[in-house]
Amino acid sequence: MTDLESRIAATLAERAERTAPAAELGERAARRARGIRRRRRIIGTAAACVIAAAAFALLPPQPPPAPATTLPAETAAPPGGIGSDRGLLHFDVDLPALPAAVNARIAMTQWVSGDGYETFAGMDADRQPVLIVLLGTDPGTVEEWRVAHDAGQTRAVRWRQGDVWGVSVVRWEDRDLLPLVARAVRLERVQRCAMPLHLSELPPGARWSECQTVIRRGPGPSVFVYAGLTIHRADDKVIYIWADADASSSFAPDRTVAGRPARWRSGTGQFANGLWIGDFGGVELYVTDFETGPADWFTPQEAAWYTARLSPGGDLDAPSSWPRRAVS
Repeated sequence: MTDLESRIAATLAERAERTAPAAELGERAARRARGIRRRRRIIGTAAACVIAAAAFALLPPQPPPAPATTLPAETAAPPGGIGSDRGLLHFDVDLPALPAAVNARIAMTQWVSGDGYETFAGMDADRQPVLIVLLGTDPGTVEEWRVAHDAGQTRAVRWRQGDVWGVSVVRWEDRDLLPLVARAVRLERVQRCAMPLHLSELPPGARWSECQTVIRRGPGPSVFVYAGLTIHRADDKVIYIWADADASSSFAPDRTVAGRPARWRSGTGQFANGLWIGDFGGVELYVTDFETGPADWFTPQEAAWYTARLSPGGDLDAPSSWPRRAVS
């Protein structure tokens, strides 16, 4: 497995574990995550029981909104709520409201908008989660999330604000912060799931099923870290479009696609089939399938179709300059 495959696989495996079974990233990721949950043993403690007892309580009214959102704000958002629009995030997390020691550990933030769910992860410099927020509208699914994360090295609490159910997750040593994390969620804010990439068209019958974007808070090569677009074809096979600010030294082109040097990769592992472009407006681009085994159906021609309709956009250090929507 190359560095490129490893980065994609590690990112998606971690996220599938956090959000399954509601994630529309594909049935395969959800099945894997459910298997992980079955192997876990829930470790109960008195502190965890106290936290869980408060899980069903309504939170107090939120304080007035802060003047700025983490990602670009969407002031003309259409009607809808959590998980209703892949291009929007119907919440924000007020990280400065958390203790400074915890806030300082969060080097980057990951935002995901899917079908019926939205998530946040504050990650350290090694891309490991410091805290996670999972939001949905189905209380049964949200309770599954809580059970899955309230074990091992993490602790979780379920909460509710209006029609939105949420789960906050922290590391075991930070478990006393769970109520603060829940109260830092701001449902009155709407942000754009922005990335420096735009897909101008979908094939007939296809749907945009998930948006994922990660931005850096502190020093680094750029504010943009990586992003992903998940597309379900009409036959429900899954296409994944990955953009990454970290360049791979192993890129060696074997063709030109949409005027850019590219390389077709093929194999039998997950993400092994795909079209790789080493420089796509300052980011590395990979158009691949979301299969765990052979994917003969995904061809260079199909990957080129998507690539021809993709365009880079904006300054990697200025999210406000990125396209208003990643998919038209």
